[in-house]
Amino acid sequence: MNKVIAKPQLTISEALVEAKGKLLNFKGRSRRSEFWWCSLVAIATCVVLGWIPFIGFILSLVVGFLMIPLIFRRLHDTGHSGWWYGIVLIIGVVVVGSTVGPMVAAFSDIATNPTADSNELVSGIIQALTNPVSIVSSLVNLILQIIVLVFCIQDSHVESNKYGDSPKYVIEG
Repeated sequence: MNKVIAKPQLTISEALVEAKGKLLNFKGRSRRSEFWWCSLVAIATCVVLGWIPFIGFILSLVVGFLMIPLIFRRLHDTGHSGWWYGIVLIIGVVVVGSTVGPMVAAFSDIATNPTADSNELVSGIIQALTNPVSIVSSLVNLILQIIVLVFCIQDSHVESNKYGDSPKYVIEG
């Protein structure tokens, strides 16, 4: 009879070392403790970097991009495709494009037309935020983000799956 043994939860330093070794690797699986410790460090880093103009923004983007492979591996660990998060990213681009583009157009109209009043700017911003494509894609994105979060909260699959062996469980016998 096979005996399943769960490895102890990773400490923050173990999780960071584990993640550092697979920084750009989209294949394989990552434990829940590795994912959440790295997420905590990434969020704290972005909060601190937020106080540094421009360079802090660029470094926060880098930290965000470095979290993408970890999220893919976490989804793999729960038996789901990493493309669940890939779809979230793609729809996020649609949301930003359908919202920010019209806002930039409204601001540039005000900047190029000195006789325009602030009502035109407010009207342009409201129009951008009430764009049906923006609203629908934002709602779809929110629903998908909740689904991905639920997947990331789930425990690791005990047995091997198509993404590899479990990093948390050892099966003896």
